[in-house]
Amino acid sequence: MNSNNKNEDRSLSIKDVYDILLKEIQAPTLLYIPLDTYQDIAIALAKLKGQAYEGLEAKIRDRMAELMSQSAQLLLEARHHKIMEQQQNIESPPEASFSTTTPFTPHRPSIPSIDYSKLTDEEKYIFDAEKEAEKRKYSILMAIFSGRPKILESISAKIRSKQVVVRFTKPMERFVGTDMTKYGPFQQEDVAVLPFENARSLIDNGEAIEINPI
Repeated sequence: MNSNNKNEDRSLSIKDVYDILLKEIQAPTLLYIPLDTYQDIAIALAKLKGQAYEGLEAKIRDRMAELMSQSAQLLLEARHHKIMEQQQNIESPPEASFSTTTPFTPHRPSIPSIDYSKLTDEEKYIFDAEKEAEKRKYSILMAIFSGRPKILESISAKIRSKQVVVRFTKPMERFVGTDMTKYGPFQQEDVAVLPFENARSLIDNGEAIEINPI
């Protein structure tokens, strides 16, 4: 069976997506959903948007695509909220107390015992990034409280040397980056690797889109 036929077999209807969303919203805890749910929704949307309609039929097609997209977003957000809520309930750190004799120590982020079998790969991708953010925050606080500026200097150097892959959404004249290197000129849809600060400025101004690595 070729990949096109596989995609057709996996296509979902708006009702399918709505039913999954409704069950998830009504349940107090995270439900099991097919691990390829988001991929199947993407396949269904690609198929729907690829239908060449005109006039009223085109408007109906676009509205159906909009409803399915909104349902997918609500599903992801509802499940993400449950994951974060469960993580907070597991950790529930005691409030920090300050003392003149005992050094203040930040709460070490625990590894939440969330059932990974309930998460799709896309949800794991999001959750793992958030766990990494918590670890980074803890490392910075420990460096501050332990009086280790060299660690903070190393972190600063790392972020200053970070580079980001972007795709330009509009033409851009040549400019000098924060690393004093000249970049450009660029045309719309060009892809470039830029220093973090320059890339962030362009992205915030809507002049480029970050291409996220997996």
